[in-house]
Amino acid sequence: MNNKQLLNVAKTIKSQIHPTILMCAAARNFAAYEDEKNLYGLQFKISNTSKIKFGIVRITLNGSDLYDIEIKNNRGRIIETKNDIYNDQLNRVLESMWEQKETLNKWDSSIPTIKLQSVEVK
Repeated sequence: MNNKQLLNVAKTIKSQIHPTILMCAAARNFAAYEDEKNLYGLQFKISNTSKIKFGIVRITLNGSDLYDIEIKNNRGRIIETKNDIYNDQLNRVLESMWEQKETLNKWDSSIPTIKLQSVEVK
């Protein structure tokens, strides 16, 4: 693959994660990367979640068209990994990896959205 394909893979992965999920984890410094097995993915930093003070998340597109997720601490030690994740599971799996169960149970099951109501103008 070339650089254009590498960037397309990273952009696709990022587009499949809800922005609220990324915002709640203070996700930043997004980058495309190629690992030692020549697999492509997205890498970004997170901080101040209920489970992780600081971490680096790597989401890799594996050979089965599924995702492998790895979170490392700031010293490079692997904190948690999940393999063979479907794209529609990304949001739930990422949250469960960086938030404690108690925190997740307090949240509403739906992703927060703004609901607009029509107002009469007199």
